[in-house]
Amino acid sequence: MSIVASSAPPPLSRRLLAGLFLLALLPRLALVIVFLKLPLGLDDMFQYDMLGRSLAAGQGYRWYGRSDVARLRPYLETYYAIDLPTAAVPENGYTTTFRPPGYPFFLGAVYVAAGLTHRLAAVRLIQAVLGALLAPGTALLAAALGLRPNAARAAGLALALYPVLWMYPIGLGSENLFLPVLLLGLLLTLAADRSGRTATAALAGGILGYATLTRGALVLFLPLAAFWLVWPLARRAGTARTRLRLGAVFAAAAAVVLIPWILRNSLLLGRPAFVDNSAGYNLYVGYYPQGDGGFNTTAAVQSLRYLDDGQRDRWATEQAWGFIRSDLPRAVWLLASRLAHFWGFEDRELVYFYSNGFLGEIPQPWLAAAYLWLVLPWVLIGLSAPWGIAWAPEGRSRALALALVAATVLAYVPILAEARFHLPLVPLLAAYAAAAWTTPHPFRRLVAGLRSGQAGSWLAFAAVLALVSLWAWDVARDLPRLTAVLAPGGSQLHLGY
Repeated sequence: MSIVASSAPPPLSRRLLAGLFLLALLPRLALVIVFLKLPLGLDDMFQYDMLGRSLAAGQGYRWYGRSDVARLRPYLETYYAIDLPTAAVPENGYTTTFRPPGYPFFLGAVYVAAGLTHRLAAVRLIQAVLGALLAPGTALLAAALGLRPNAARAAGLALALYPVLWMYPIGLGSENLFLPVLLLGLLLTLAADRSGRTATAALAGGILGYATLTRGALVLFLPLAAFWLVWPLARRAGTARTRLRLGAVFAAAAAVVLIPWILRNSLLLGRPAFVDNSAGYNLYVGYYPQGDGGFNTTAAVQSLRYLDDGQRDRWATEQAWGFIRSDLPRAVWLLASRLAHFWGFEDRELVYFYSNGFLGEIPQPWLAAAYLWLVLPWVLIGLSAPWGIAWAPEGRSRALALALVAATVLAYVPILAEARFHLPLVPLLAAYAAAAWTTPHPFRRLVAGLRSGQAGSWLAFAAVLALVSLWAWDVARDLPRLTAVLAPGGSQLHLGY
């Protein structure tokens, strides 16, 4: 029996869902095939690959084995100032707590199934499929949020045609796993609330627990989701018990997934720890005196010269707190700066691939058109989603959506923010943006809501103004780099990621 007033969402046709999946899969597959043999080129990717290979070989959660250090030694000496004799490195590498394990375990499973020779090709193909699932998943999410069927179709179409996400399967990055797992967890949480089934709540908690093992920043959302399942307690005792049971089972399932790795890291470090111990590293980068609150390559390199995870974390944390105490006004300013980074344009893929010659020299105006094609979908979703949220017919589901947005922002803005960190919110925001697009006479409703003083409309208007201001700030500080990339010779700049 349902424990909420809203009924189950109308089913979307299998034909529609399959069509959205295929539409999303085709561009991803095309890019993966073009770059199928592309070697790894970023530190994160090398590290994920090391961890995946170590797990596949049954050697535990280790990185920088002797053979890896021998191969990377010139790079480590040049960029990290690490002079590490190969003979001093353990043959199987160092046990680490630095990165959360969810994505490396996924890689390890793929490597076992596909073998090491063609492991990168196999991962890229599987990631293309996982990414394509976001399109039908977003349509299902829109329906589960109580939005109209035409909004669900438009939301799925928006995700299928979202070009930034087409590029992610090429690389080894946790977003490839985190986004579909988070989306599945949201669908299950909404289903548990609607049905009152403890098994669904347990599955939702377990899935979101695994998503947190993939990106630890999600941990702030878990208690909010558990509380959302419990509140409001109904007056009827039976329904109240059902809600309490849902929240408790959800929380217990998430804890069962997270606690073993938390204990493992705590024992290795000799102090309480989380699923990763990168907080000190991120704090150092986020408050680095020559930085602006976003990722800074110079700062990132400095703390990574410490190979011991515990030593690195202690040193980076002490340095970061020193930066904060020495200039509190700047630390406060960095919070606003990170908001602009978080909500900014995710153009790194185009800039990196183009400036390093992967795409050749593209003449104007085609290069500028490609840039606009990359960022305008985010502009359209960002400007529309606040109105869809304000006009949403089902307030309870909207509360869960806002909880995820708030938890994600709070997880990053005080520490370190990049534009890619807003990507997990794109399916959710696309659902509400599609609701605004498919509202009859949306501009008439917008004006009427503002004229009548509706609180929701004015909050949406304030959100849009804030977003436009943050975009202007982000574009202004990135303008020199962007101008250089778009100018003749931009394909030979060899910019970092």
